[in-house]
Amino acid sequence: MSENITAAAPTASRLVSLVRGFTTGILGLAYAFVIWNATFYLIEMAQAGISGYGWTLLVMPVIVPMIVFTVALLLTRRRPLGVFIVVMLAGLGLSAVFWLDTLSFALRNGASLLS
Repeated sequence: MSENITAAAPTASRLVSLVRGFTTGILGLAYAFVIWNATFYLIEMAQAGISGYGWTLLVMPVIVPMIVFTVALLLTRRRPLGVFIVVMLAGLGLSAVFWLDTLSFALRNGASLLS
């Protein structure tokens, strides 16, 4: 009976590892989507000619999701799967809100970003 219990433990650990990897991949794609949108908008605005202030403002939404994703991964390395998912989704929400705030500011004050 004890042989069955010890044999089942590596399988459960491997399943959790696979689910964590799949979740990291899917959420990584969501973070990449936020980064892609911010990069695309930065390129579009750069063609119109933006000032140094505009570059600073529009590069931040490209960098912040990368930092948030990395910090979320480092904070939840050894945590249970539920905590991992909640922290990653909270970071994704933070990144998306930061991008939308920046986009809103750029649309309302577009003239101040141009050189």
